[in-house]
This record gives sequence, C-alpha cells and structure tokens, in this order.
Amino acid sequence: MRFKRVSMVVVLSILFLGCSASQKALKANQSLDTMIEQKAFKIEVRAAEPQVTTALAQIGTSGLMRPGNTISRIDVTGEGYFIKLDGEKATANLPYYGERQMGGGYGSDTGITFDNESARDLTIVKDATKHSYVVSFSVDNSSESYFFTIDLGASLHSTVRVRSSHRNRIRFTGNVIELADDGVVSNEKHD
Repeated sequence: MRFKRVSMVVVLSILFLGCSASQKALKANQSLDTMIEQKAFKIEVRAAEPQVTTALAQIGTSGLMRPGNTISRIDVTGEGYFIKLDGEKATANLPYYGERQMGGGYGSDTGITFDNESARDLTIVKDATKHSYVVSFSVDNSSESYFFTIDLGASLHSTVRVRSSHRNRIRFTGNVIELADDGVVSNEKHD
C-alpha cells in the first residue's frame, strides 16, 4: 500500500513538473514570435567565439587569457556587449578577437560597432519543427561591411555569426530579450 502511494506521488510530481516546463517554453515561444513579428529584439552577448588561427593560438599559450577563458571561447558576460534589431535598423557593440585582414589604422575602433544603421537584405526564416528562427542581414559602416546570421531558439538562447569584409569571422552566444516601445530594453527577465 505504501509503495502505491509513493509511486503515485512520484508520477504526479513528474507530470506536474513536465507541464510547468512546457508552460515556460510556450511563454518563451510566444515572446520570440512577437519579437520576430515586430523585428524588435536585443541579444545580450555572453561569450565570443573567435576563429582560431596560429596567431590566436600563440596568444592562448602565452598566459594572456583571463582564467576560465580559452582561445576558442571568451566569456564577456556583464561587459555590456549586444546587438539590437529595431525594425529595419541595427545597432551593435560587440568585441572582436581575431585577425584583421586589412584596414583599421591607429585609433580606429577595434570592436564591431555601429549605431542605427540600415539592415540591408533582411531575411527571416522560421523552422516550425524546432520553433526557431534564422535572421540574416548585412550592415555597411564607413569602412567595413558586416554580414550577420542570427539563430534564435525557442529557449531564447541565440547564436550570432559575423563575417566581415576586413576580418576573420567570429561567433557570439547570448540571450535574446524584448525591446520596449521606445526602443529601450525592457526589464523583463527570461529564464
């Protein structure tokens, strides 16, 4: 008799927790759909993943990396790096770790930064089975062209891949959050 009660409690607990997780996923999915429909979201970057080259590998073995980082994954959580899409305009403040192929003189910005630039060739493709989206666009600033491919998952995690006309490619991971009506990021937290 006692075994039946314990078994019933375990089964009901698993069922209850499973429903709770699916409710969170459903809410995240609805939030993601709204952000994509409005073309208004911001990705808070947590990690940079540069293309590993011989020069970058030499830096990795020199002891210059912060503890916990590797040459293929650099933690930038809390440093304020982001990319934002607001309609047809994009804004970014992203770090860059890697090799520059040309351009960029002394005093030039070393990161990937632009403010309210036109997101050219903006395309959004939905994967209904995974309930995810792929957002692609390009941005030209005064001296360089960037090509972005952003994967937005149902759990609100994202991957941003950047190709440049002047630098080796780099990838970023982070979380996508909603924008408020005035373009300022809302304070709503997502799990």
